[in-house]
Amino acid sequence: MSKSYDMVFISPFGPISIKSCKENIIELKFNSTVSEIKPNNIFLKDVHKQLTLYFNKKLEKFDIPYTFLGTTYQKNILFEVSKINFGYTKTYSDIAVIKKTHPRPVGNACRNNPIQLLIPCHRVVGKRNIGGFSGEDIKKNGNMNFIKKNLLKLEER
Repeated sequence: MSKSYDMVFISPFGPISIKSCKENIIELKFNSTVSEIKPNNIFLKDVHKQLTLYFNKKLEKFDIPYTFLGTTYQKNILFEVSKINFGYTKTYSDIAVIKKTHPRPVGNACRNNPIQLLIPCHRVVGKRNIGGFSGEDIKKNGNMNFIKKNLLKLEER
């Protein structure tokens, strides 16, 4: 079964597939299996513009409305993640302490984040390494970890 996207933005680190509903993003994920789809309305043109500015280091905070579709636990964890500012990181343990939970479920909530970049799970790192990204373990050195490393490098101050 094929997913349909409203837009696919081609970033320096790979395609980003985007779904929206009533001028709210419901999915924004790095996705190596899709081809560019240009924005076809004012809302998506603004999303495209903000992503372009971000990848050119001219935007540190997105102003893109989104609707998060997930469990209450995921929403709670990812709301905390959304507070991490451009150029900063927190560990899975930091988030776990704040939310009175454990690092592993924090990682699971990040793994299932449907709105990457807007909810910046790439800014959540391990104590000893950068951790995984979107379910890919750092030891595998896969495409998603390439993206995480480059996003963190892009945001270095």
